[in-house]
Amino acid sequence: MLRRLVAAGLLALAGFTVVSAESEFIRGDANTDGLRDLADAIYSLDHLFGDGPAVCRDAMDVNDDGELDVADPIYLIMYLFVGATPPAEPTSWCGVDPTSDALDCASNLTCDLGGPIEGLSDIELTAFNRGRDVMFHRFKPSEGLGPLYNATSCFSCHSTPEVGGSAPIYRNFYLVGIGEPGLQTGIPGLPSMVLPSYHDLSLERPTVPTGLPDPIVMAHRNAPPMFGTGLFEFVSNATILSKADPNDVVTPDGISGRFNTDGLGHVGRLGYKLQANFIEAFIRGALRNQMGITTDPVDGSSGTVSLSAMLQVSSSLDDPTTDTDASPDPEMSVEDLADLITFCRFLRPPTKKPFGPDEIAGEQLFDSIGCALCHVPSIASSVGTLEAYTDLLLHDMGAANADGLSMGVPQFSTITPPTTENEFRTQPLWGVSMHAPYLHDGGADTLFDAINRHGGEAEGSRQAYLALPAADQEAIIKFLEAL
Repeated sequence: MLRRLVAAGLLALAGFTVVSAESEFIRGDANTDGLRDLADAIYSLDHLFGDGPAVCRDAMDVNDDGELDVADPIYLIMYLFVGATPPAEPTSWCGVDPTSDALDCASNLTCDLGGPIEGLSDIELTAFNRGRDVMFHRFKPSEGLGPLYNATSCFSCHSTPEVGGSAPIYRNFYLVGIGEPGLQTGIPGLPSMVLPSYHDLSLERPTVPTGLPDPIVMAHRNAPPMFGTGLFEFVSNATILSKADPNDVVTPDGISGRFNTDGLGHVGRLGYKLQANFIEAFIRGALRNQMGITTDPVDGSSGTVSLSAMLQVSSSLDDPTTDTDASPDPEMSVEDLADLITFCRFLRPPTKKPFGPDEIAGEQLFDSIGCALCHVPSIASSVGTLEAYTDLLLHDMGAANADGLSMGVPQFSTITPPTTENEFRTQPLWGVSMHAPYLHDGGADTLFDAINRHGGEAEGSRQAYLALPAADQEAIIKFLEAL
């Protein structure tokens, strides 16, 4: 049944593996950006008649005749604009050329990222591919975009370096809270705690409401990468709780990580402050707040839905979301939402690169200066071991990184306030080299900058890193770049 599609079958997987990227491609995606459009025809023409490169020759062979010539970009243009027969497989997602020829596909990033984990059923894989299409869809006002919005597609904010990634800093958005610290509550005069950037007609930036009895707190957010994060749903509460040390007594080392909840017993797994534990609620919140796209629930409270995420949706767990534009609600069908959930839940994490002497030395240094106390290399799940380099706990990152917002109801601690304005989730490090900028606000341009921004519980590790010889610092960076 569709409403159970997003969970069906995966729990039975014996291990966690991903699809090989070797020699895989999308027919017609000449520039390997994950899309088939006019840019691909231009890219092919530049290769044929100029000095342009050919990253994936198989992808450029649109008519699948084993040769690259002008007929290929012409075929693509005819398909895109005249309705010609679709190119030969693989077209919906990365695959191997079914036709034996002398062409090759030496490197195609879109096959390595943005794809599904291995082991999905045919039904799940088909839903994943449809969900990927939903990620690219650019909504129009006639489809429900707005009346206030920050972006017109999911891909707008999850594009770096591939669909499901993060975003350049110009895509940052604002969260708004009331009080000190700012709490995740409804803001009078705003549809949610996400400050919309544009109105669909005037394109004017709205202002924060004034005259409220309590102070207004605003904080930057950079879109987090989604690669592999859906698999955190399959990490048990017991596993997360076993790593928590809220009073720093289990291992008195200055690291006092604690879990976050929504106050109803649901342990957080998603978001920079672990404020949500269920992908459906997190997605519905983003659709409503970032694009003004309303939805009905798929699983709703029959899943482990995070109330705190639903506060961002502006509805209760099983209620539809609504808005004030002219489009009838829901503006996204239950079927499309289920497909989008499937994509986000089963999106594969990046694959580690081979380790050489520098990477091995960097890993040892990373552990020796205490980075692995929070960035735990692996965490157990019901779909196998996830090498995510996170403990899925909140940690105090110091006053310089505090954003003034408190989200969720964190685990009680005798040494940490009951609010989370100084705390953030241990960010997963798999694929970290692929999605700069870094940190919750995108305030770090490089991995060195990100390390240097660490404070609070990580201050000792930061100081230890800065005290290392330059060669050792570089070894740690090379290790991170290989994850």
